[in-house]
Amino acid sequence: MQIVEQIKEWSAEVLEPSVFVVSVEFKPGGDKLLVLIDSDGPLTIEQCRSLNRHLSNKLDETDYGDTPYKLEVSSPGVDRPLQLARQYNKHIGREFKIILKAKTELEVKLIGINENVLNVQLKDKKKAYQAKEPSFKDILMEDIEEAFVMVSFN
Repeated sequence: MQIVEQIKEWSAEVLEPSVFVVSVEFKPGGDKLLVLIDSDGPLTIEQCRSLNRHLSNKLDETDYGDTPYKLEVSSPGVDRPLQLARQYNKHIGREFKIILKAKTELEVKLIGINENVLNVQLKDKKKAYQAKEPSFKDILMEDIEEAFVMVSFN
């Protein structure tokens, strides 16, 4: 079994149902094994720490690989695009920068999600989201190249 699939399997042994693996990044010959997790609600440091301990023990038991590596369990952070449909739910009401596969870039507010369709309000260049006649759009997730949650310091 490949290490990525093995990490996902081991993670499922200890993660609560609301916490899930977003991605596992490991390049053969690399020195870092990065496991990114997210949650349907807030993700805590303790959840990351607990999974890190569990995976570390499992990797030690199986004596994985001949070269040393660093195991890191973390949330994806704001600098990474969302990768799974499940990640969008907790961001309803927030602003996004979406880059479509057609290379169109949009600034939107996520209004809702219906299966694999994002319901968004387009940002007006002058009035932001306060336009008298707001523009709404449905975006198929399969049409999205990257989607970033915009950080607001208001």
